[in-house]
Amino acid sequence: MTNRKRRRMLAAGFGRAPSRHYFPGDMEQIRAYSDFRTAQETEVFHLDEITWSDLELDRLYRRVNCCLSTSGEQYLYYLLRTPAVDRADYDARRALITSMQEQGALRLKLQMILSRLGRSRRADLCQAFHPAQRGPFWLIVYLLLALLVPASAVLAAVLGAKGLLAPVFAIVCNMLVHEIRRRRCQRDFDTVNYTVSMVFALNRMRRLRDSRLDAHLRDAYDSLDRLRSVLRTGGLSAVHDDSVGDLLSSVFLLDLIAYEFLKNKFGRCHTEVFRVHEALGQLDAAIAAASFRESLPTFCEPELDFSPGHAFIDARGMVHPLLPQAVPNDLCTARPILITGSNASGKSTYLKTAALCALLAQTLCTCTAQSYRASAVRLFTSMALKDDLLAGESYYIVEVRSLRRIMEQTRGTLPLLCAVDEVLRGTNTVERIAASSEILQQLAQRGALCLAATHDIELCGLLQRQYALFHFEEQLGENEMLFDYKLRPGPAASRNAIDLLKLMGFDQTIVAGAHARANGYLQSGVWKNPDPGDACAGINKEEI
Repeated sequence: MTNRKRRRMLAAGFGRAPSRHYFPGDMEQIRAYSDFRTAQETEVFHLDEITWSDLELDRLYRRVNCCLSTSGEQYLYYLLRTPAVDRADYDARRALITSMQEQGALRLKLQMILSRLGRSRRADLCQAFHPAQRGPFWLIVYLLLALLVPASAVLAAVLGAKGLLAPVFAIVCNMLVHEIRRRRCQRDFDTVNYTVSMVFALNRMRRLRDSRLDAHLRDAYDSLDRLRSVLRTGGLSAVHDDSVGDLLSSVFLLDLIAYEFLKNKFGRCHTEVFRVHEALGQLDAAIAAASFRESLPTFCEPELDFSPGHAFIDARGMVHPLLPQAVPNDLCTARPILITGSNASGKSTYLKTAALCALLAQTLCTCTAQSYRASAVRLFTSMALKDDLLAGESYYIVEVRSLRRIMEQTRGTLPLLCAVDEVLRGTNTVERIAASSEILQQLAQRGALCLAATHDIELCGLLQRQYALFHFEEQLGENEMLFDYKLRPGPAASRNAIDLLKLMGFDQTIVAGAHARANGYLQSGVWKNPDPGDACAGINKEEI
């Protein structure tokens, strides 16, 4: 592809939703850098697996990811897993993303460099960051084998016909060693090649001599100076330009010698390699975040308060970033909220929207809302849980463990925001209401900003002092149930779940009997079998 065509393609793709195919195993390779950092940064807040799964953040990542390099893809994933929890980190992220959004000419130059660097699914970059203990053993072996060929040729010249087998033996031996070792080290070859390409990419950025870029990359340039020998050595060619070059490489083990030299060099300079990767990743991820902003119909830069204390959120016109025609809703609260409403009315989507806005605000400095002002928070969710068959744990046990992990995190300097959908749905009604009311009350008393959704209308009466009450409504039409997905104050008043049975084709006697049972319970507080006459009370005689 010519530079002109590449430049046009990159310029046209900025601000558009990416359409990239992911193969099985790609996400595991992308998240490797984040897992590596998480293991090293034990004191840093990272989004946990339950929250990541509940909010379907793999889907959000794919929506944002238009990165041109492996460094960018991995760093973008790390950003989404690591919300900013202090002002300095947040300001640095916002400044870089805004710069990439506004400085089109510089951004295009960087994209050209990053596109040449490209993405490698086979490179294990974490190995280059923190390699195992390496030594010169194989380098010495390869050098001795390479010297064996000219030595055997000299021997043949001295001995004449008697020594002709020596160089033949040396050449065949070296070619076999080359083939075997290349196959065993192929992934390491890809890692070394990509690492070399990162060094060259950063060097090209330094040659741009842009003062704003240089200020951001100053530390990375210092690391680049320790890797100058890599610029002289270059990468490892998988296939040479001609058969003669390929033959010479096999006979004299040239690529294996270069590989061992570079591998040991990166082993000694793994900290510098890490900084180069991080610098390239930051730029590529910032460009992806800026493109994500431009692709959104509505977005705003959030105003975040990083001071400790009780959390608050003042968000106007929030929408879910993955829904094409999402209905906007507000969230203005400094106290926990409890949301009621029927199935499919919008409760879960609203919780996810609020949580995603909070996450995007602290990771990509972007909100899918008209305006967003809030406390910086540590985010936890307990929503789309599943029973663990392999561990022999029921759904209820999984729920309890999930809620306990949130409760244990309420003691912290930064406020906690948690989204809980259908608390303890895995047990019977009486114990569910009793236990869930205590858990939600404790979360409120410990200062957590809890956003909870429930079908249990009884919780509204039990928690009305600690929680602000909201609900979603639905309208029952002749043949369908209609939703406007707008949040309203107060508890839900409608009971249309039974009427939905009729819309789904159930017999009218079943619907009438269900209504009779429900009315009897509401009047007496006791479940009992209705009289036969009561079961038919709600049936229109003209329908019989």
